[in-house]
Amino acid sequence: MANLETELQDLLSAFEERWSRRTPTALKELWDPNEAEPFYIAEEITDPMYGWETIEPYWQIAEDILLKFSIRTWNLKCKLLSEDLAALNYMMHWNGLIKGMEDSPLGLDVRVSAIVRRTDKGWRFCHYIESPLGAFPYLKAVYQANVDPGFMEN
Repeated sequence: MANLETELQDLLSAFEERWSRRTPTALKELWDPNEAEPFYIAEEITDPMYGWETIEPYWQIAEDILLKFSIRTWNLKCKLLSEDLAALNYMMHWNGLIKGMEDSPLGLDVRVSAIVRRTDKGWRFCHYIESPLGAFPYLKAVYQANVDPGFMEN
């Protein structure tokens, strides 16, 4: 498992690097070139994307509007589904500065689940899903962040 985890961490590092360089169109290099109908579900848009004709324009729009962007991942869990397929789950945090919102940087933690296929160039995505945490964990964090300093010391 350690070798699989290392190989998949290499894929995630390449994923992080392309987003942080603000070149999401280069993400296609990290996808199985033989995948005719990839699935991509981004947390910030309503409709899932099926196929390159919807995914590639999404990446291009992101490339056009991102002024600054970073991604970091942690807590990778993975398992082999077959000799050439693996499932992975991990946490991801992104930070972004978007055209038209220059005074309002954004950031969010999301969960990611993906299926990857072993190719001659290593593991490549074929199915990718981001999921934000539900409303309750976010509201709880807001309420907890607003507790006066020292409140628990009395």
